Amino acid sequence: MKRKGLWGGAVLLAALWVSASGAATSSLKATIIDRYGNQHQVDKFTFQGRQDLEIYVQGQRRLVELVKVARLRFEGERSDEEQDIMLEFRTGVREKGKMVTGGSSSPHQDAVGGGSSGRRFAGVTELGPFFILASDVQEIVLRHPVGEEPPAEKILKATIITTNGRRFEVDNLRFHGKKRLDFFRGRNKRFIPLDKVARIDFADGGTGDEFRPLTATYWSGKTVMGTVEASLVRLSGETDKSYFERVNRAFTGVVGSSSFAIGMHDVKHIRFRKDSDEGGADDPADSAGDSTGGSAGDSQ
Repeated sequence: MKRKGLWGGAVLLAALWVSASGAATSSLKATIIDRYGNQHQVDKFTFQGRQDLEIYVQGQRRLVELVKVARLRFEGERSDEEQDIMLEFRTGVREKGKMVTGGSSSPHQDAVGGGSSGRRFAGVTELGPFFILASDVQEIVLRHPVGEEPPAEKILKATIITTNGRRFEVDNLRFHGKKRLDFFRGRNKRFIPLDKVARIDFADGGTGDEFRPLTATYWSGKTVMGTVEASLVRLSGETDKSYFERVNRAFTGVVGSSSFAIGMHDVKHIRFRKDSDEGGADDPADSAGDSTGGSAGDSQ
């Protein structure tokens, strides 16, 4: 019993450390309204130690930067593991979706220590460090600086060519809900902002290969090589949903008026389409750090 108590305390301390680490780098402010109607004025606001939300819209995973959000309302019950949400952006656009809030869910792939202790919002109040489980929240109103314009939204458009030669013209392309592609260079995890590249080519691999070699060519002509995870093997503890998402929905988007998804093992080439009014962009420091170190490639 004593050991169990010590373990529970260690988990709580780890969660608080993650919350504090994220809060130290966040400039976001929010008013959190809990299910009892209490309001909490929170500075250095984060979710799971990050400055983005993981939601599902029409079954597709998406990461949404909190800096683009005006209001978030939970419309489910506290006991629901997955809740309906209404998301209002600073542009005035409203979108319905779903968000996993239950403590039994698997953690965000980029977060540290999530899952078993419940997903939580955190920050700092006038009383000190603050956190609240997502399941205990009714509504969140982000407090952005008056007169500040929301970040511009970039819609990625690309032609995806499959390993069997099929072509798809895809709008709003994302990789596991993000606008960056995580890959490995040796043992180091890096990322490629998808709005900076002209094409990505994937080398052929065997059915059982866990990784596929890739070559990314930036609009400037610079090339980056590495490997990307493409395993079809079910991981230990992986749920049916998370396995299906990982294997069959690596890239998502819209084709015509229908949603689109494809697994990493089925993609051969990606050719990005650049708007004529966009100038050449500087190459990001894709090799400057681990892709878990920030949200530079994530957006709504």
